[in-house]
Amino acid sequence: MSAPGTLRAAYGTDRVKNAVHGAEDFQQKKAQMDMFFSPELQTSALFTNCTCAVIKPHAIQSGVAGQIIDIILEEGFEISAMQMFHLDRPTAEEFFEIYQGVLPEFTQITEQMTTGPCIALEIR
Repeated sequence: MSAPGTLRAAYGTDRVKNAVHGAEDFQQKKAQMDMFFSPELQTSALFTNCTCAVIKPHAIQSGVAGQIIDIILEEGFEISAMQMFHLDRPTAEEFFEIYQGVLPEFTQITEQMTTGPCIALEIR
């Protein structure tokens, strides 16, 4: 493991169930924030100086979502918005589209994201 102190190392089990996802750039971050924290919904999201983190279904099903949130807070980050949601397959494919054709696990990852609830967090 190249970074043993990370959330991915602590809660990921393999390349598909790797516990966390981060946007590659500002444009992808904005698209993902808009997808999870839709402007039409009332939200506490601030959309500035932040990133979108997603706690995946396997982490929620394993009962470690609270521990993940605790670690984020203990590291000094602020969670300014949080929402639980379910992804359907087309939305999961859109969320991970940057990896299509790049990761051989693309289909497994998108399928895994539809197996239960996810939690989206705006972290500052």
